Amino acid sequence: MAKSKPIVPVAPDGMEVLFFYPCPKCGRHVPQVSPTEPRMIACDNCGQPFPIVPVDEHGLQYLRIMLGGGKAAADPDFL
Repeated sequence: MAKSKPIVPVAPDGMEVLFFYPCPKCGRHVPQVSPTEPRMIACDNCGQPFPIVPVDEHGLQYLRIMLGGGKAAADPDFL
C-alpha cells in the first residue's frame, strides 16, 4: 500500500465581496456578489423583485488592492 502525501492547505488567490440587501416584503437578507450596476433582483425566499442600489466600484477595487486579491487575507499561521 502506497503512502499518500499529506494534504497541504491552499491559500486564496482571488476574492469577491458579498453584499446583503433586505427584501422590502419579507425582510430576508438577499446576498449579491459585488453589484456595481443598478438592477432588479428577486428575493430567494418570497420571490418579490426589487431594485437595488449599486456599490462603488472604486471602493471594491480598493479592497481588492489592500488585500492583494485575497492573498493578504490568508492567516499567516496556516501558510
